[in-house]
Amino acid sequence: MVLTPGVRIQPPPLALIVAGTLVFLLGCIWPAIMFDDFQNERDASSWPTTNATVVEMDIEVYEYQCGDSQNQDTCREYIVEYHLQYTINGTIFDVEESEKVSHFESRVWEVDYPVNSTRDIAYNPDNHSEIDVNPQHYTPFIGPLVQFVGTSLFAVLFIIGAIKGLVTTLDEHEESIKQEKGMLPQSSEEITFAYVKTVWGVRTYQHPTVEALVQKLTSFSCTEQQIDAFFKACQTTEKDGAAYKNTLNLEWLNEVNTMAEQHSSIEKYNLVQKANTARVVFLGISILFLPIALIFALPIWLTYHALPWYGWIPVWGTLTPIGLIFITRQIVRELKTRTDQGLGALLMDFLDNKDD
Repeated sequence: MVLTPGVRIQPPPLALIVAGTLVFLLGCIWPAIMFDDFQNERDASSWPTTNATVVEMDIEVYEYQCGDSQNQDTCREYIVEYHLQYTINGTIFDVEESEKVSHFESRVWEVDYPVNSTRDIAYNPDNHSEIDVNPQHYTPFIGPLVQFVGTSLFAVLFIIGAIKGLVTTLDEHEESIKQEKGMLPQSSEEITFAYVKTVWGVRTYQHPTVEALVQKLTSFSCTEQQIDAFFKACQTTEKDGAAYKNTLNLEWLNEVNTMAEQHSSIEKYNLVQKANTARVVFLGISILFLPIALIFALPIWLTYHALPWYGWIPVWGTLTPIGLIFITRQIVRELKTRTDQGLGALLMDFLDNKDD
């Protein structure tokens, strides 16, 4: 088999390196801001712990206007004021403090630590009046860590793209230009219209040139049904052996490709297929997050009637893809009514002319 593959034109390597560096630096801002707090929490994790009694506890809620002048909204700020009492080596210590908390944290105080309840605290062995009411509480650092890892991965992808761009040869670049002009990859294999379906329901034709042609036809608004009808009509000519051998070859595929390139179509992308694939992906994401939401988020909600910010991730990860599935369903239905741009009929006319 002789196959001339197409190669994508790579963006300038320097631009990818710069973009990757910027993405990485942007991802470091939030972790850098939270680093001192993380160090303090890590130092406090080695402190001894004891039980403290909640002598007094009150939660103040302050409302204020937020947003811009056109989209004003009412935001709430939660302040917990507490008086804790604990004993160390026979000495009683009283600590009265206030701190800004989230809505979920205020609910935790109300439900788990009302007045006269006890809670575990950590205290500084060198200064017993210095305490940490949430020892080994690393949850606030999940967000910065996820951002850092995510942006680092994107930066690595940019760098990998730059490296690939550096090793692209001149011949590959010239072949990429040819393919950008609409040329098909040329394969010496015997012409066949056999295909297999992927797990996403996408067809992949065994013959490389036929596969490239099908991608071109679908991108130019030709439906799978029209392509099937066209190929089926081509296969019926096999009964006339001489005509079939003289017609179905690389030259014939290239002629069909040229005709498709010259066809005036308002559709340049196979949006229906992409939308159907997206629906399967959305369904998989929803199924992935559903057990996490049921096992983790639901019990927390039933206990506190609130969720921490990270508790909403599996909830929205379950519900948002379901909404997107219904949206893409409507999009597919609308696109199918606008798909036919006359290319299917033109293919049949082309075949009839070749037979004549």
